[in-house]
Amino acid sequence: MKNSIVSTLLFSIVASLLWCGCSSGGSSVPENNSMYYWRTTFSLNEAERNFLKDHSVGKIYVRFFDVDSHWQSGKGDEVTPDGTIKFVDSIPEGVEIVPTVYITTTAMAQMQLKENLYAEKIYKRINAMCRQNGITFSEIQLDCDWTKGTRKPFFTLCEEMKSCMDSKQSLSSTIRLHQLTQTPPPVDKGVLMVYNTGNLMEMTTDNSIFSRQDIEPYLRDNRLANYKLPLDVAYPTYGWSVVYHPAGEKYTFDRLMRRTDFSNYTGLRQINKNTYEATERVDFSPGSEWWDGVYQGYRIRIERPGASEILEVKAMIDQQLKNKTHTNILYHLDESQFKHYSDNEIDKIYSRD
Repeated sequence: MKNSIVSTLLFSIVASLLWCGCSSGGSSVPENNSMYYWRTTFSLNEAERNFLKDHSVGKIYVRFFDVDSHWQSGKGDEVTPDGTIKFVDSIPEGVEIVPTVYITTTAMAQMQLKENLYAEKIYKRINAMCRQNGITFSEIQLDCDWTKGTRKPFFTLCEEMKSCMDSKQSLSSTIRLHQLTQTPPPVDKGVLMVYNTGNLMEMTTDNSIFSRQDIEPYLRDNRLANYKLPLDVAYPTYGWSVVYHPAGEKYTFDRLMRRTDFSNYTGLRQINKNTYEATERVDFSPGSEWWDGVYQGYRIRIERPGASEILEVKAMIDQQLKNKTHTNILYHLDESQFKHYSDNEIDKIYSRD
C-alpha cells in the first residue's frame, strides 16, 4: 500500500484505455478475516489459496490501479490511472473483492488545482474492470496519504464518489496514524494502517515498516476509542530490504529490494542484527538482463515486523476498540511474505479477543 511510495512500482498504460465505464452489482458475501492484495497481476498459487481457507479469509482488498499525475506533451500534468491490475486467475469461491484505488498526493494536488476530482471516472473504471472479470462488489476503498493541504480535495472526492455509487454500496478509506488527529473523511468506514510508520529514508531508522516506539504516540489519549468513524485495523506481514549508498560521511536512500536473505554472500559483512555492509561489489542476479546488486560501501537494512511486536501493538489497539466492532486485515497476500509467520501467529493477529 503505498506509503507505498515504495510498496509497488507504477506501470505505464495506453492513454486511450485510461478511463472507461460500465455497471456492476453488489455482493452478499459476509465479512470475515481480510487481506490486502497489492500486486499488478491477480494470480494465486496453491499456498496462497490454502492460506485463505485455513485462516477463514472472506474479503480481499485488491488494488485495482493507482491514480497519479504524469506530464503529457501539450497538456502539462494530467491525472491518469497507472499500474492497472490484470486478472489472470479466478477469484476464490466465497471471497469478496473490494476494489481499492491508491491516489498519490501529487494527483490529489492536481485535482485541487483543476477543480476536477475524477470521481465518476474512477467509479466507471472500477465498474468496467469488475464487469470484464465477473466481479461483483459492495464496497470501494480509496487510499490516499492526504494532509492538511490536500484534505479538502480528498474529502470532496469521497463525497462525489458516494454520489456515484449505488445506495447499497459503501465507501471506505485508509486512515494513516498521523490522520487520526484530523476530522475523519466523509466515508462509511476507515481502515487504520498500522505500518510504514518510520522514516524509510533515514539510515539510522531501525524498522520503517513497524515500530512500537513510532506507533505508541499516536495511540495516546484514547484516540481510537474517540475517533468518529468505524475503524478496521490493518497489520503488516511483509518485509523488504532498504539499500543506502555512501554520500560523504552519511548514507543516502538508494532503493528498496524484495530480497531479504543475504546469508550466502561473502561480499556482505553483517554489522548489526539487521544491517549488512558491502565489502566489495556484489551481484545478486548474475546473468540476468538487468544488473541487481550493490557496490562496496553500500549498506542494506532488512526490515520485517516480528509477530510478538505486532501483537504488543495489537493489544493496545484492541483495548481502545474493545467496545467497537472491528475486523483485522493483513497486508498482504503473498506466499513469499506470509511464510515468515507461523499459522498460530497469523491466527493471533486475526483474533478479536
